[in-house]
Amino acid sequence: AQTQVNQLQDSLDSKLEKRRRGVYGPPAGKLLSIFVDDLNMPQKEFYGAQPPIELLRQWHDHRGWYNRKDLTFQEVVDVVHV
Repeated sequence: AQTQVNQLQDSLDSKLEKRRRGVYGPPAGKLLSIFVDDLNMPQKEFYGAQPPIELLRQWHDHRGWYNRKDLTFQEVVDVVHV
């Protein structure tokens, strides 16, 4: 079973709610904890990238990711990566 980037993003987005324009997070007063068990599991694509890891890297570097539908940046707050 390989993790697809769309599955990962949909799973994370389902736990988030809109705080204000362009900012998403868990319900008010709570923190979302993301536990990644094995970072080397996603299969490499043709060019050698691992998109699920790239999504986590984008969150770590830029505090968010792009919405796939309207291509706007979503800042993700109150999230802890373990």
